[in-house]
Amino acid sequence: QYHELINLCDEKLKLSLKRLMSSNTKSSYSEARRILFTDLDNHKSKVCCVYTGKCTTTSSIPDSKEMNCEHSWPQSRGARGIAKADLHHLFPAISLINSIRGNFPFCIVEKIEWQGMGSKLGYNKNGEKCFEPPISHRGNLARALFYFSVRYEKQILENEENTLLKWNKEDSVDREEQARDDLIEHYQHNRNLFVDYPQLIDLIGNF
Repeated sequence: QYHELINLCDEKLKLSLKRLMSSNTKSSYSEARRILFTDLDNHKSKVCCVYTGKCTTTSSIPDSKEMNCEHSWPQSRGARGIAKADLHHLFPAISLINSIRGNFPFCIVEKIEWQGMGSKLGYNKNGEKCFEPPISHRGNLARALFYFSVRYEKQILENEENTLLKWNKEDSVDREEQARDDLIEHYQHNRNLFVDYPQLIDLIGNF
């Protein structure tokens, strides 16, 4: 099915992947939120925060004071239009944690400013302020950001990229992540091919 990817790497691979992953055309953010909270991440009427594991019982979009739709790739860094509504990088997050993360890049926090339920905000070894998600979400997050980078031609900074490459290997794709990708394809008609073929990530030298 994806024979055009054989023997490609770096920029040529990114171009082919972008072509294959660009079939999503939905731009309604309100519809994306409805899908996220009522179906995609709703399991037996419970939606759980990816940064804390804390759940809320709901069959509709929760109160924004309680839980938000987290843009893994921040709106302030380019998640606008179709990208803003792209389910591949949207996840449920408790509103307080959503605010704490803000638009900071992801990292391993060395100097902690805040921590709670598996997540941390602080500074990495280079003194950059950043956010560290729990172990359970790291691989999913890495593959979501690599997808976004290729799909929308947005650059990931070197320090963050190195961390995400590590997380992709440490937290491999599981059945839940694969099922989520399948359901997103049902709604917006494209796949995150880094979920299907995470080994492709190693063939790209610079996101």
